[in-house]
Amino acid sequence: MKDEQIKIWWITWIHLVDPDKKQIDKLVDKYDLHEIIEQDFLDFTTQDKIDTYDDCIFIVMRFPKFNTRTKKHFANHMHAILWKNFIITVTSHVTSNVEKIQNQYRKEVAEAEDDEKFKLSPYYILYMIIDAMYDKVLTWMNKFSQDLVKIEDAAMDANSITQETLSELLIKKRSAVLMKHIISPHSEILTELQTATINFYEWDLDVYFEDLLYKTDKILSLVSIAHENTESLFDVSDTLTTIRTNKIISILTIFTVLLGILTWISGLYGMNVDLPAQHSIWIFWRLLWGMICLTIVTMIYFKWKKWF
Repeated sequence: MKDEQIKIWWITWIHLVDPDKKQIDKLVDKYDLHEIIEQDFLDFTTQDKIDTYDDCIFIVMRFPKFNTRTKKHFANHMHAILWKNFIITVTSHVTSNVEKIQNQYRKEVAEAEDDEKFKLSPYYILYMIIDAMYDKVLTWMNKFSQDLVKIEDAAMDANSITQETLSELLIKKRSAVLMKHIISPHSEILTELQTATINFYEWDLDVYFEDLLYKTDKILSLVSIAHENTESLFDVSDTLTTIRTNKIISILTIFTVLLGILTWISGLYGMNVDLPAQHSIWIFWRLLWGMICLTIVTMIYFKWKKWF
């Protein structure tokens, strides 16, 4: 549970991480929040949505977050309330982007020109938050593609995929599907947000929302490609496994044939009947060399037929 508040000029930004009921009740009482907003604050399973009220905009969005311990992604919910000069953001998990965005925002405001007064708004802060989240996802997607290339190269060089690599592929497939489910609703949310800000904000932020929509489409396109590449690698894995299994079966079949021939010969001379040359002192060595030669000839024949 973490509580941060910054004030830059006349803009106030409160950021909470996994707040408890006491903190939420304090916010509800202080800013007279609607009961629906209060319920959503207490429930981090709410799906992505945007609600417009008389004096504020309430947004629920999810962003992917990486767990370094499990090597898996999960959804990090972000709730945001925007007034004219005020913004409250609440996330279900800690994100390293907040402090970075705060420092960047201070710098941009300090260097802003007269025609960039639109930056002094909670809507621009929200843009910076979402933009930073998207940049992080794009970075991860680039790494995702590089990892798939490495896995493919390793599989082709070794003609097999290890159990560890297969587990990694399963995790990446799950992450790609999760990423698609998280990002897909964003286009609709951003489009509605772009329309809603017109009633709350006099400055034109269309170019920034269009930038976010472009990044949304780019992420979804990369996710789609990543998912296809992952599926392709699974097909490669199945093919290599099948080839390897067939090769093993071929070797076992050849071994069974050879063993069957040798067993037949040794069993023939093990019968309790009169056999040719059974009293010769050289018959054992002749049979042994005959079996060895027969084995060699059979192996040469199988090799010639490229059966192994």
